[in-house]
Amino acid sequence: MHPFKAQLKLRLWVVGFFGSWSRAAIGHPRRTLVLTALVTLAAVPGLFRLKLRTDGHALIPPHAPEIQYDQTIRNQFGIHDQLVVLVQPHQTNGIFNPATLQLVRELSAEFLKIPGVTAADLISLATEPGFRLRPGSIAFQKMLEPPLQTSAELEQLRDDLRRIGMYTGTLVSADGQATVILVGVPTGGDRAQFYQTVRTLIAGHTNATDEIAVTGAPVAESLLGVQILEDLGVPGALLGASIQGQTDWKWPSSAHDLRVFAARRIGLVPLAALVMMLVFLLCFRNVLAALLPLPGVAATTIFVFGLMGWCDVPLYLTTAVMPVLLTVLSVTNDIYLFNRYFNLLREKPGHEHKLLVGETFNKLIVPVACTSLTAVVGFLSFGLSPLVPVRAFGIFTGLGALFGLFFSLTVVPALLTLVNPKWLLARRPRTQATPLADGFARAGAMVLRRRGWVIGGTLLVLALTPLGLRKLVVQDSWTNGFDPESEFRRVTQSVNEKFFGMHLLFVSAEAPRTLTGEVPAAELSPHDIPFPRALTPDAAVMMGSPIRLWVTDDPATVWRSHIEMVNAGDEKIFTRIARSEPGGNFWPALAKTRSAHFEIAARTHLLPEVIRAIGDLGAFIRTRRDCAVGGVLGPEDYLLTTRFMTRAGDPTARVLPDNGIEVKLLWDYYGLALGQPRLRQLVDTNYTRSLTTVFLKDANFVDTARLMRDIREYEREHLAPLGIKVGFAGDVAVSQALIGGIVTTQLQSLGWSLAGIFLVAWLFGGVRWGFLCLLPSLLAILIKFAVMGWSGIPLGVATSMFAAMTLGIGVNCAIHLLESFDQMRNAGGSPAETLSRALRLTGPPALINTLAMSSGFGVLMLSQVPANARLGILLVLGLVNCFVASLLLLPVLLGPWRRSMK
Repeated sequence: MHPFKAQLKLRLWVVGFFGSWSRAAIGHPRRTLVLTALVTLAAVPGLFRLKLRTDGHALIPPHAPEIQYDQTIRNQFGIHDQLVVLVQPHQTNGIFNPATLQLVRELSAEFLKIPGVTAADLISLATEPGFRLRPGSIAFQKMLEPPLQTSAELEQLRDDLRRIGMYTGTLVSADGQATVILVGVPTGGDRAQFYQTVRTLIAGHTNATDEIAVTGAPVAESLLGVQILEDLGVPGALLGASIQGQTDWKWPSSAHDLRVFAARRIGLVPLAALVMMLVFLLCFRNVLAALLPLPGVAATTIFVFGLMGWCDVPLYLTTAVMPVLLTVLSVTNDIYLFNRYFNLLREKPGHEHKLLVGETFNKLIVPVACTSLTAVVGFLSFGLSPLVPVRAFGIFTGLGALFGLFFSLTVVPALLTLVNPKWLLARRPRTQATPLADGFARAGAMVLRRRGWVIGGTLLVLALTPLGLRKLVVQDSWTNGFDPESEFRRVTQSVNEKFFGMHLLFVSAEAPRTLTGEVPAAELSPHDIPFPRALTPDAAVMMGSPIRLWVTDDPATVWRSHIEMVNAGDEKIFTRIARSEPGGNFWPALAKTRSAHFEIAARTHLLPEVIRAIGDLGAFIRTRRDCAVGGVLGPEDYLLTTRFMTRAGDPTARVLPDNGIEVKLLWDYYGLALGQPRLRQLVDTNYTRSLTTVFLKDANFVDTARLMRDIREYEREHLAPLGIKVGFAGDVAVSQALIGGIVTTQLQSLGWSLAGIFLVAWLFGGVRWGFLCLLPSLLAILIKFAVMGWSGIPLGVATSMFAAMTLGIGVNCAIHLLESFDQMRNAGGSPAETLSRALRLTGPPALINTLAMSSGFGVLMLSQVPANARLGILLVLGLVNCFVASLLLLPVLLGPWRRSMK
């Protein structure tokens, strides 16, 4: 079969399929409404199953290497995300006053009582040891023990902090004006509830002289969740005043206040629906016409979010914009349908309105189905994204657009059939030829006369776009996920300015080394084993190490134990082996051979050269201030500080020992002073892997990626020759995995959108039709990318979705214009006359549609989440660009053609 005939048959089948929906609805309107209501109600129980996920790990697939490695490090070292409680006294002597220090003691004690919080999870001046021993004990006193009251005691604290050094920038600001309490959030707990508990405890200690505020990644996740729900219109009373942090009524006095007011007093979804209804009211001048789309808006939103609940798909940051998008998408078809139906009512007074409803849908079934399917394709293109939240956004928004098409072709014709047409028309009827329609016709003629200017202007714009594209960057930060004027952003910036930084990048350094060889059978005994002195330069690495001995590959001949004591002689390393039972056949097999094989896991983090190498890495990272590095703390820093505190009177104490035995003693001292869980947060139980904490003042993608590349380069040049391997963990490291995902999402979604939309356009109109549908939207997207580069809007998680969305929605105007052009051309006339009639018929509803969608999407600019606000700006810009590009380019391309467009 010829491709054209196959395409024509497929088009007729699709038109007939969708047309049957409207015909059935017109024939049985009440039955249609009941069935649609039942389908919508079936989704309602799913709404109560919805959950919220705003943590950074939700953005990365759980099987991603970055997630798995991060989880391994967290489990091995007992790392938890931290709440940062900032205490800033309003006194000239800063924190060095009895009241503030007592407040730190009391808050630390209160936080330690929270279920799930252990001593290793809480760090403050009240938990850290100082120089002096407790009376009658070998244990060190805590920094604030006993309560400090006199000026001499306060001055001594100030001097102790200066001498120790490690607490400055981590627990105390350099100017002494602020201190922090770090509270680890228990794994698996409800972070929002934990944050609320901390705020409640703080509220009980509020006073007039100290400012207490909370920040940190868990706080960001909790507040983002609240803001998402507020944007959805969930009443503030259901969210908890302690989490919201603001319950009093006040009129907005700034852009931030306006966003908060809109979210908490109205909600973006109701606001978007209200804006759309106002556009309908202004354009159609009829209250009932403005209200008729509301059932579609409510049904689509309920259906999609109920389906998400039934499928156990949580609400992500990306899906937070879905209700506004669905609200807008639900009424776009109605604009064209209402406009054509009202025109027919005026053109054919006295005709049976049911027949006019049928004629309306017969005329518009092709562009309505085509525009809806292109929107569906545009959103479903995100279904192949490597980012789970983006994938969920694309799939369910696409299903929402498909449900909106179903609603437009069933409920809308059913309602128009049941409603008396006299109730829909404005009281003062308009003539068929309106000034707006005439204006579009004249504009089309002018474009044809000035086609050279249009082509030249288009080429000029294309020539300028590379200048903006060169400035486009992939960038994101969870701190930037909040309004610059918000309380959370203010507190976070304060911590970043006064301390090393809020964002933590964990750099793990692993130095695996296995000692292998053979031991003569005659020298083996169940308790003592001598090893060759040449086995290792520093025998301390064998102390406490696991050991495996075997004679053959038979598991029954394997002996596993660990080394309890080590004594290095001139020729041998003598060891004492812990009591353990060897394999049942070990000794009989040993009697038949001359030697046994052994394998010992060396404790490399007892070697001074390994500790120094990792310390040199930390020193290198400190120099990268251009990457927002505020400070670095690694194993060498902790060991040097520990040695200094045990020898406070020795000015040469901050020197790393030259042998492993002394290094092991320093590790033991640290564990004795702060407990084994705190020791395990620095080095693993086998002393083969340690953590270096990098404090960043701003964890943005670009700078952090550069820092991680530099660390990798340093590893290749300086650490790899020593057998040391580096890895990255923490939320900062996990977030970096988003960079590739964002770029992949943008390219994949755009590519699949192009292919899918072209296929839909080809199905309804042919190859040229598909090309002309895509051309204005592609130009609009290119301009938007350039504008993003010029204006400094980065490509982030939310803004990475705008291109495919614009492509899927922006073809709306082009499709209706092309379909109208074909219909007018079939009625006869020159291309110029055909184009004029098509613009006269299509221009007004296209303008109304653009205004309505831009107004609806523009509501996103009031979102409390800046990423969603930027997405709203980009969508509005894209829709306006698509509308203008369609009205400028399509007349130029359509006017001269006399051949069939199909």
